[in-house]
Amino acid sequence: MKLQKPFFNQLLHHPDTPVWTLICTMVAVMASYNTVIRYGFSEKMFLRILIVYPLIVVFIYCLRTFVTLPIVLKLHNYFPNIIKINVPVQVSIPLLVIWFNVSIMMVLFTVIHHTLYPHFLIGYIGNWIKTFFVAVPIFFFVTKPLIFNMFDLLKAKHPLIISDQANKSDNNANS
Repeated sequence: MKLQKPFFNQLLHHPDTPVWTLICTMVAVMASYNTVIRYGFSEKMFLRILIVYPLIVVFIYCLRTFVTLPIVLKLHNYFPNIIKINVPVQVSIPLLVIWFNVSIMMVLFTVIHHTLYPHFLIGYIGNWIKTFFVAVPIFFFVTKPLIFNMFDLLKAKHPLIISDQANKSDNNANS
């Protein structure tokens, strides 16, 4: 247990941990929502969500990190006055990332479930509206505040522990 405590302490204070937790939570909520709204809630659907969940988390993280976030940041640099004057950056960046992620995921979802949506465009628009207008309030009013407040409380309760090896190496460097 003594070996695990420093690891979990470092993990708690790592800057990417809240982001990964937020992405994992949003993926779980939205994957569950999209499956349940179309197929209902059953053990079979729950197991499908569990099977696909790790793949979706990695896909969404890569999509956000390598595609949508760079596009959004370039848009903010290219149109700084239009976006920053009307909407604060803390809102516009996540909102546009969600917009692009939902757009890409709903294309994939509509294509994969083509038996439910024989007319692609109508199915895509319906899926996009259902998902986007659920994802935005859940992100801004539920998951983001809960995750970041939880990490703030945990970081306050369990401050960063500097290991003895790091102190010894600092002392040796200072000598």
